[in-house]
Amino acid sequence: MKIMKKISIVTTTINIPIFLKNIVQNIKLKKSQNIFEISIIVIGDKKTPKKTKKFCDNLSKKFKINILYFDINFQDKYFKSKYSSIYKLFPYNDAIRKLLGSIFILNDLPDKVIFIDDDNYCNKKQNFLKDFDIVGEKYNGHTIHNKNCWPNVYKSFKEKNNIPLYPRGFPWKYRNENSFIFKKKKVSNHKVIANCGFILNDPDIDAVSRLFFKIKTIGVKNKNYFVISKNNYFPLNDQNLCISKEYIALYYKPLSAGRNSDIWTSYLLSKVSSYHNELISYGRPHLEQVRNIHDYWNDYELEKKHNIATDIFVEILKKIKLNKSNSRYNNYVKLCIDGINIAKSMIKNEKSKNKNSNNRHYQNITGKKKIERNILSLNYIIDYFKEYNLWLQQIKKYKFNKF
Repeated sequence: MKIMKKISIVTTTINIPIFLKNIVQNIKLKKSQNIFEISIIVIGDKKTPKKTKKFCDNLSKKFKINILYFDINFQDKYFKSKYSSIYKLFPYNDAIRKLLGSIFILNDLPDKVIFIDDDNYCNKKQNFLKDFDIVGEKYNGHTIHNKNCWPNVYKSFKEKNNIPLYPRGFPWKYRNENSFIFKKKKVSNHKVIANCGFILNDPDIDAVSRLFFKIKTIGVKNKNYFVISKNNYFPLNDQNLCISKEYIALYYKPLSAGRNSDIWTSYLLSKVSSYHNELISYGRPHLEQVRNIHDYWNDYELEKKHNIATDIFVEILKKIKLNKSNSRYNNYVKLCIDGINIAKSMIKNEKSKNKNSNNRHYQNITGKKKIERNILSLNYIIDYFKEYNLWLQQIKKYKFNKF
């Protein structure tokens, strides 16, 4: 008899999560309940309407799917008593509270977890859960890479006005023609440990891109998956993301990196998984985003420090050597410690530079200002690694570091 695979779907919201209706309808329509053991966890916040619990309970009863809604009262009681030091890392009124759902499932670990945002919608053409089947399975086929190790798979999007796209958090130094040129490599028997589904209509791009153009993606050229070669990178956002059980406890988004924290975290995931002969894919399911209201100028300000620092961050990652014989957990720890030490060394180097500049145009940045900016970016990176390392200490404390 085939054992049913366990899947947990985790979200957080400050709204009544009406998007879940589309997902449970899809699960029912595609008879996914006959294939998977499913649980859905909704993490509320202080702004979440009280009617949310009734909505979730009714949805659970109607579709016979286990939907758990955790309001703030439940969170305060449950997590404070069971994981008090971890719970302190999760401020109220922040989307990071989504990860409380992954903490909840760690004692009864599912085969995979799906993180999803509350403004992404599923239609009847999709097979929401089956499209994540690639996660946790051995892959035999082609992977993609390019000479800079940054293939831009957003080239697969059909944009209404044929505007070329880069995802949020893609390093600015690699935003060039080479990013659209892929090479293929045949691989066999490599496990896929994460898959990020594409978002149609309003994809995940930087606020600065949204200020330039009204972007609308109307389709995807490649209906299959893009599987990224080892030691190559592409941003994973957690709007429509599935992660295999080996990485659920290791997945964290330090507050210091703000709204782009999930992007740097995806680069750590890519780095570690490459050393363990594991792969990451992109593609299905193609959900449609009906985006919550944003002020793009505010988003731009929130992303600016991260955007400036990302080029330095990815170069630091490139310098770090991991150990294939280490556990995944120990390689994460090494990433954080080495990342901090390299960044500190780079700060010393910046401070030793000549602050004078030969710039002749008053609008150009002076040598002094450039050094100051680099030091700010490096301190920003150090804060990220320190927070991530604190998370790793916590999961070790609660004995979740079995990977």
